[in-house]
Amino acid sequence: MKVSIARAAFAALVCGSASISHAALPLTINPTSDGSLYTCSGCNVVSDGAYVLASGYIQGAVKFSSAPITGPVTQAVLTLNPYGLPLWGTNVDVYGYGTTIGQLDVTDANAGTFLGTLVLPSNLGYGQDAFFDVTAFVANTTAPFLAFNLRTTGTDVFSSMEYNYGHPSQLLVTTAAVPEPTQAALLAAGLFAVYGLSRRRLTPPRTPRQTAP
Repeated sequence: MKVSIARAAFAALVCGSASISHAALPLTINPTSDGSLYTCSGCNVVSDGAYVLASGYIQGAVKFSSAPITGPVTQAVLTLNPYGLPLWGTNVDVYGYGTTIGQLDVTDANAGTFLGTLVLPSNLGYGQDAFFDVTAFVANTTAPFLAFNLRTTGTDVFSSMEYNYGHPSQLLVTTAAVPEPTQAALLAAGLFAVYGLSRRRLTPPRTPRQTAP
């Protein structure tokens, strides 16, 4: 009788315990480091903790930790918002690269593979974001830090960690849905174990066969 009840309860739980999928919410990642890189001869090469400035020989640079990204990437967007107006260069070339270094240093100057050109809206104002899709780069880069190098022939000053109108440049990442077991599924697994023990106890031991002399 106990075994029959256990079987029925187990079957009911299994039928209602299909795993569900929880889509990960869009993740907002703030920089580990950002600032400007001066590439002219005799310049101060790294200006960390200042504005993200792009102007001729000055390259803006932003780095993000990849540690918060725990699932398959379905969308990734780099955001920039202006700290200084007007914008003198509406076309910003974006370069991406993976690195093991979370802070800006001299190796970040002229670094990265060209990802495309971000065309800034002409009416972009303080506190407003410009968005650049970096999904393919983020999805296929496994380095501890994801870095972006910004270059323009005009002069653009973007928000940074220290100087911003609400937030610095950010990385917005959405990951694929990850199946998770429901509570019923976990209960079913436990009941299955109990059922196995009960069945073992109720099964009479086998007696060895007697052979005729």
